[in-house]
Amino acid sequence: MALLELANLTLRTPEGDGPVARILTQMPDPMRPDLPALLFVIVLLVVLYFYLRVMFFQPITKVMEDRERDLNAGGDTKAQAASLLEARQKDYQARLKDLRAQAFERRKALADAAGKAKQHLLDEARTQAQAQRQAAVESLKTQQVAAKQTLMAQVDALAASMAQILLKQAGA
Repeated sequence: MALLELANLTLRTPEGDGPVARILTQMPDPMRPDLPALLFVIVLLVVLYFYLRVMFFQPITKVMEDRERDLNAGGDTKAQAASLLEARQKDYQARLKDLRAQAFERRKALADAAGKAKQHLLDEARTQAQAQRQAAVESLKTQQVAAKQTLMAQVDALAASMAQILLKQAGA
């Protein structure tokens, strides 16, 4: 019966000298501060706070700070690598541009040299052709003179032979 009365959650104090009344009278008054118990709880909370701070929060904060530092270091490394890559790409582009300009200049110089060599060969061939033509003209002129002299000698010989034949025929 006493347990049933304890289970009753009313705030009324039971009347009489029953076991429930004795239990309730032995219990401390919840509204009355118990200084030693209060100090014990405060000390317990402070000890718990420092224990959790040292054993729990400090390692977690350390891990979080290490992680943050590593992330920042990784970000810094990434930024340095990106800037290094960008610098190398700019250097590569500049060198490629210079090499293309040099190749263009070289190609232009080779084309100019080939053009000059071609012009020189053409001039030389023209000079040789002109010399051969001149030699051929001179050869033809000398052959013409020789042919003319031969023809003149043959005409004279033919005229003399015709004159003798005509004289023989007229005298016969």
